[in-house]
Amino acid sequence: MHALIIGGGIPPKKELLEQEMAKAQLHIGADSGGHVYLGYGHRPDIVIGDLDSFVYTRHEGVQVLEVADQDSNDLEKCLDYACKQGARSVTVLGATGKRFDHTIKNLSVMRRYFSIFEDIRFKDNHGELFLTESPYSPGLPVGTGISFLPVEGPVTNFSSTGVKYPLTQGTLAMGVQDGTSNEITSKDAVVHFDGILGVYIIG
Repeated sequence: MHALIIGGGIPPKKELLEQEMAKAQLHIGADSGGHVYLGYGHRPDIVIGDLDSFVYTRHEGVQVLEVADQDSNDLEKCLDYACKQGARSVTVLGATGKRFDHTIKNLSVMRRYFSIFEDIRFKDNHGELFLTESPYSPGLPVGTGISFLPVEGPVTNFSSTGVKYPLTQGTLAMGVQDGTSNEITSKDAVVHFDGILGVYIIG
């Protein structure tokens, strides 16, 4: 099963929302994310969170699950629910933007659930972010924009081929070096490295 979660960050455009809804069998609103579904004329299967933002009393028929636990954020609550329902993959919209600390927290959440789901990724109106282990073969069309990010710690022995700015046995580390705004130049592009790599596909 594939689950779609909408968080409280910058809302997706209607086209992106409906594209992702069509791929998912479970539609979840993370607290105020429930308003995004409703605002576009759709109804989530459930809205989950501490419900400090979703005024559910104004939306009859919307199933809600209040989880008051303050040791986890609303995204974690939704991911736990999706996992219990049997979801093996998850796409999250509205995970980024607005408060910067919330964005960083959600990146931490992505790392925590990386080994729990077969695939977990954040999508916004500009692209998509996910984590991966080595080797990674994008399999993307030539000309696609791509960024490589050390989201957990240094990514060592980083070597890339089939991209505009290749690197051999390098180290990606915060404040030292990263691989933002690269570009696919070959359908056989591949990256080898040690560690957990963040990948952002642009467009």
